[in-house]
Amino acid sequence: MILALFQPGDELTALFYLAAVIAFVLAAFASGVGKRAGGQTGLVAIGLALWLFPTMWQTMEAAF
Repeated sequence: MILALFQPGDELTALFYLAAVIAFVLAAFASGVGKRAGGQTGLVAIGLALWLFPTMWQTMEAAF
């Protein structure tokens, strides 16, 4: 079943959390790099989305 994709001890879940941490670190050290609009804010948003996605997926699996 596709909803059983993200389990608490799953390798894919760990990769999503690692990618989120990398996005947060990049956002922390990206002060003025590129000077594009939304650079740091965009990285924080991506990090939050990556951090939330496995939890949201598990919640959807439990609900349905």
